[in-house]
Amino acid sequence: MKKSKSSILLPIIGGITLIAVGVIFLLENLGLIALDWEMLVGPIFGVGGLAFLLVFLLDREQWWALIPGCVLLGLGIIIFMSQAAIAESYAGAVFLGFIGLAFLLIYLFHRNHWWALIPGGVLLTLAGVTLVPEDLPLFGGIFFLGLALTFGLVYIAPKPEGKMPWALYPAGAMLLIGILATLDAANLIHYIWPLALLIGGGVVLYRAIRRS
Repeated sequence: MKKSKSSILLPIIGGITLIAVGVIFLLENLGLIALDWEMLVGPIFGVGGLAFLLVFLLDREQWWALIPGCVLLGLGIIIFMSQAAIAESYAGAVFLGFIGLAFLLIYLFHRNHWWALIPGGVLLTLAGVTLVPEDLPLFGGIFFLGLALTFGLVYIAPKPEGKMPWALYPAGAMLLIGILATLDAANLIHYIWPLALLIGGGVVLYRAIRRS
């Protein structure tokens, strides 16, 4: 039975990585080189992530490699941000965004894995929520609106099974909760309810007069 490229590539990459790290440790212990390990940790994670992505590129059936690949890339970028004094407030968005991206890529390359849209959408929504300033009380509204969009995508996105009507129910519920939470955060909910009662009462009164 012929082995796939990825099953051969992973051990090769792992072996080369171990040899390279061993050589570096040996040279440092011999005093031949001096390394700043804090600056090397980020690139090491990044290279590890690229290795997993290469596994996927060589064999598209190995979709699982997208998850560790994106996770390691995200960690590498976060470590680089902390070492380069770049705003660490974006670290959560970067990490969650890269994991969410992994699941969206799984769906894009394998439409039968439509389930990947749900964790992908949730994680990207959480990444967006972390970017909202703390003084803006819109966290709840954005989160539920993001969930509504996620289930909306589950319904309309192309799949071998076709459209999935069940996804409209959580999408509608999350949309309603998101709208109400946003209106409440903007202090508009106090005006919406009286206006809705006025409109409802007007409709009932109009029908009663029309029937008389």
